[in-house]
Amino acid sequence: MKKLIKILSIVTFILLLLAVCLLTVNDHRPLEETHFYPKTIKALNNLKVNGGYGNNLKSGWSKENISPDFDIYIAGYGIRKHEADSVHDSIFVRTIVFDNGKKKVAMIAMDLLIVPPLVTEKIVPALKKLGFNREDIYLGATHSHSSAGGWAGGLGGRAMAGPENPKMITKIADATVKSVKSALEKASPCKIGFLKINAGEYVANRLWGEQAPEDPYLRVMKVENEKNESAFLITYSAHATCISKQNNSISCDYPGMLAKNLEKEGLCNFAGFFAGAVGSMRPTVNQYDEFKRAEVIASDLDSLIGQNIYQLKTDTSSYLSSSYLPLLLRDPQLRINDYLRIRPWVFNWLMGKQSPGINSLRIGDIVWIGTPCDYSGEMVSSSDSIASTKKKNLFITSFNGAYVGYITPDVYYDSVRAETREMNWFGPYNGRYFKEVVNGMLVKTASPKN
Repeated sequence: MKKLIKILSIVTFILLLLAVCLLTVNDHRPLEETHFYPKTIKALNNLKVNGGYGNNLKSGWSKENISPDFDIYIAGYGIRKHEADSVHDSIFVRTIVFDNGKKKVAMIAMDLLIVPPLVTEKIVPALKKLGFNREDIYLGATHSHSSAGGWAGGLGGRAMAGPENPKMITKIADATVKSVKSALEKASPCKIGFLKINAGEYVANRLWGEQAPEDPYLRVMKVENEKNESAFLITYSAHATCISKQNNSISCDYPGMLAKNLEKEGLCNFAGFFAGAVGSMRPTVNQYDEFKRAEVIASDLDSLIGQNIYQLKTDTSSYLSSSYLPLLLRDPQLRINDYLRIRPWVFNWLMGKQSPGINSLRIGDIVWIGTPCDYSGEMVSSSDSIASTKKKNLFITSFNGAYVGYITPDVYYDSVRAETREMNWFGPYNGRYFKEVVNGMLVKTASPKN
């Protein structure tokens, strides 16, 4: 009996020691009592938006195929049982550059789940050599849950994107730099325009149902050069989750199919898709599934653009500006329950440490704000209203080169849902925090003087 008690005591001690080492209590401090909030707000107030009017605006575009010609796992829905069976449809890096003689920027959309941080680490210094600072690099992804993985490290990265494959990381990075160089070589004088279409029939709030708030708009920026060639940059909020985990073929899902349709039908010569505020937003068209569902949504969105494109008017403007604000956050807070979380060092070991930020870009009267997260579609309307008062047209996108999980309205923080618990990584009040930063950068970017 004494031996059993001794063994139980040792086991209990080890378990308690592990608990102390691996777990800690949740942090519920208000933003004003944290170390990061006042520092970020001060940095936001002092942020300089660089750029302005130039000579004349030039633009060029290019895309590079990044479909793997080697075995790779698919990224999306957690780790798969084995490598992808095939490539159903090709995936690309799509780039458009703008240059007004005084400043140049590159907008890069990847047919991937996110813009991988390990890829960002490679392309930022490479593009610096071409004259692009971090603020001049606007990154985004289609958020396809059926695209190639292999681009993340650590156990957490393995769960998200399969085993790390340096060949895939290099392939994406090299294709990105190549596409930027090619776009620069093709740059010529251009005009720009904006179109906003209500496409609420194809998106719904997956957390709280059809009656909950959503971002229903399909947004299009058109760029037209002197040869009457045109490029469309598109955002939409519905998750690219038409194709399920049961299908193990690489695909760009509906966003890439939409881009392909627009190009094939001649509505434009080039199309790039940036996932918008996709947090909590799912695609509808539930009567179909898998590739058919993706194809139907792509076809219907394509038709909506075709039916409304006559409303889009292009105009010349040489205004070009950008900014990038490093974003400080609370220590990681991956919660076990309402009271406990894993310790920050464990989270960082699993997921890797990042240096996230939020960036802004203004081209004429069009403003883009890029976020490092699944930014909630419920939080867009207030920013849209601010943009309207400034007489600007607004795009908000997710996945700008880092990834900090889901950012949802604070009222949902204690809800036991995947988006608000397992994928909500940096503590409470981030809905308010991110919205303050997004709106603050919007106001600065939209203002005539900075």
